[in-house]
Amino acid sequence: MPALLPEETQVLVVGAGPTGLAATISLICNGIDPSKLTIVDALEKGANTSRALAIHAATLEALDKYGCASKLIELGIKGSGWAFGDRTTTIFKGDFSCISPYTKFPFVLTLRANRLRNIPYRVVGMKNSTSGKGIDVTFESGEIVRAEYVIGADGSKSVVRQLSGINFADPDGEFDDNSPVDSSKITQMVIADVSLSLEDNRDALAAGASITASKDGIQTLSEAPETLPSDHDSSDSVGEIIYRVGFNVPQAQGDPPSHPSLDYIQSNMNHQAPFHMCSDSKTSSNPVRITKVHWSSRYRTHSSIADVFIKRVHGGTIFLVGDAAHIHSPVGGQGMNLGLRDATGLGRELAEHIRKQGRRGITRVGRGYHCFGNLRGGETSPWSRCYQAHENLAWNGGLYDAATMV
Repeated sequence: MPALLPEETQVLVVGAGPTGLAATISLICNGIDPSKLTIVDALEKGANTSRALAIHAATLEALDKYGCASKLIELGIKGSGWAFGDRTTTIFKGDFSCISPYTKFPFVLTLRANRLRNIPYRVVGMKNSTSGKGIDVTFESGEIVRAEYVIGADGSKSVVRQLSGINFADPDGEFDDNSPVDSSKITQMVIADVSLSLEDNRDALAAGASITASKDGIQTLSEAPETLPSDHDSSDSVGEIIYRVGFNVPQAQGDPPSHPSLDYIQSNMNHQAPFHMCSDSKTSSNPVRITKVHWSSRYRTHSSIADVFIKRVHGGTIFLVGDAAHIHSPVGGQGMNLGLRDATGLGRELAEHIRKQGRRGITRVGRGYHCFGNLRGGETSPWSRCYQAHENLAWNGGLYDAATMV
């Protein structure tokens, strides 16, 4: 394959997912010449893993500064609220219109975040540049790119982070060792996009997202955008309404399959979903069945955060954004939203530093971005733990009895 990468770039963005693309857009919109930017990814196309759907109001506000929000809203679905209950009763509902005095986006936007198809370039090494300035980044292809700044947006197993010697761990230690709850029941999740036999009975779903607690665990369900992944080959599904379903899998049941099947997901829905959403005619007068699984994935719900989000190494500067900097439970789309806000904030700070040709010290860039990233990432870990603790209450029956919640 002929060399396609430049020998030199000012900013190298590693990772072409939503966070990496947002960082690139933010840099360009803040005045950086696109010819000085290079973005690469290790994958030719997105892997078969869950792509976060929920985009929060604060994230839309950040993206709106760069003219991105309106197009995303056109492509997505506005979730007006959410509902929480047990298998028989809706205990309470939340209406996002209550935040309309504070934002022009009083909703949660659901949008499938597919990775672009690209030529894969996998980073395998970083060292001091032979020119004496910057970082020589080596790729699996054998090509070497010299960069002044490298943005690691390459996910939870970030090669950029590992090559930079940055530690990545649970901020409070191992979850199992420090939590008073039995985390063995709540550390596994399955998430899938499915088609359901709702037909004209879509009113059976809450507007937005629903969370159901039962003695068997926690189950979530929401409507997803109708567009299917870019690598989905079946034309007979175009235009279908797709639903996102998620549920926890107790360790006692063993590890879930890497790509859970229709039967596996249906069985868990029958044990955790509201009774009117079950496929058994003895349970529901209008059984709801999964007719197709478009993709599915499994997760372990845990939190980790990098020791630092910015580091001077190998003669250049490394920045970490998104999952490369912090990971959380996938519930609520916290990971992607924090990643997008990492990226838009970093783009603004780094662009100002570059425009001033370094007169604004890199430590000031780091102070602004690092404090913001640690604040957001650190605050979300307890939030994720709170959700996990509520899952455990469901296991112990604490949320299963609606009367105890009223």
